[in-house]
Amino acid sequence: MANQFDEVLPRERLSTAKWEMEIDRLSNGNLLCFGTADMDFRSPPVVVDALLEAVDRGHFGYPYKPHSYYAAACAMFASHGWAVQPSWIATNVGIYPSMHTLIEVLTEPDDEIVFQTPVHHVFNELVSANGRVAIENPLIVVDGRYEMDLVGLAQRITERTRVLVLCNPHNPVGRVWTREELAALDEFCQSHSLVVIADEVYYGLTHDGAEYVPFASVSDAASLNSVTVTAASKTFNLTGLKHSLVVTENREVLDAYQSGLRRNNLSYGGSTLGIIASQAAFENGEPWTRALMQYIAANRDILRQRIQSFLPGATVYNADGTYFAWIDLHTLGLSNAELVTLFERDAEVIVSHGAALGAGGSGHVRWNLACPSSLLIQGLDRLQKAVDALRAARPAVKSDLP
Repeated sequence: MANQFDEVLPRERLSTAKWEMEIDRLSNGNLLCFGTADMDFRSPPVVVDALLEAVDRGHFGYPYKPHSYYAAACAMFASHGWAVQPSWIATNVGIYPSMHTLIEVLTEPDDEIVFQTPVHHVFNELVSANGRVAIENPLIVVDGRYEMDLVGLAQRITERTRVLVLCNPHNPVGRVWTREELAALDEFCQSHSLVVIADEVYYGLTHDGAEYVPFASVSDAASLNSVTVTAASKTFNLTGLKHSLVVTENREVLDAYQSGLRRNNLSYGGSTLGIIASQAAFENGEPWTRALMQYIAANRDILRQRIQSFLPGATVYNADGTYFAWIDLHTLGLSNAELVTLFERDAEVIVSHGAALGAGGSGHVRWNLACPSSLLIQGLDRLQKAVDALRAARPAVKSDLP
């Protein structure tokens, strides 16, 4: 499968948010793009084959999810130690639309919702756009590794805090939370009457030695006090097919969620191809994902070695999962705006900048490693040249640079 991951896809046949949107935004066809959380790889052959069969049938009416769909989803969850029943599963067209509905039905305007930053900017945007109050509880770094700060969490919540949104595995820092860490969070949330919305969309992207543990699986109480939003989208590069799952044992929460969907008629139909692709991925996609993560691990090693060679003061965190490298670039002594200029103008490289990801994100970037190694190396070459030029152009502050 490595040959598949080495393939550089012809861009003239593609139109993506990751590449073509950025090229249009900056009017620069020379960009190399490592930002948006998509892969630069074809989706698994088993998924492509299932989609081709569906296209050959030529019927794209309102879909009905067959029993085999639920069996495939439940088997996937069971492979991670979570015994899910088909009756616990609802669906939607994406993770964030699901979270929007859950926020509506689980909280009232002006209620507080807490999440652990740095984290995807949509967490904050969804909470604020729904008239709720966003509470940031930053992760802490202990011996070079991110951890949850439950002491800080206790200090930040109030009697108006209703929900904690968990990111597991965590985007962007790459932590795959251990069972012990999740159990401690579960105990905290139980004792403070916080319902957990667990965003677990990166569930299948773990490196060797790390194990994805569904939050709801850590205890019977966690299963009833949480709702999980997930999808095959990130693990199998299916984000454009718009299909996601919402899973909870709590019947009251699930019924409220379904009621919320009916307000926009989202409870009817769905993405025919998204359902078919997800089932195929759940049933037969795991070998492809294992090969993918070996390739991502090799890319991670390439990036770490290169960054350390020309920016020895930078920190590349050792991710347990996802396909991101989270990099602390404070050593450059640049403001967030200057860091954007360094990447976008000087290096012509697109990454995701941490300043938009809440407390703890400033001075960091998220580099997407789900790309052919040849493109990664080109991007690192460009960044090194841009950093060398920065050193030459700033002799008065040269001591600030490594």
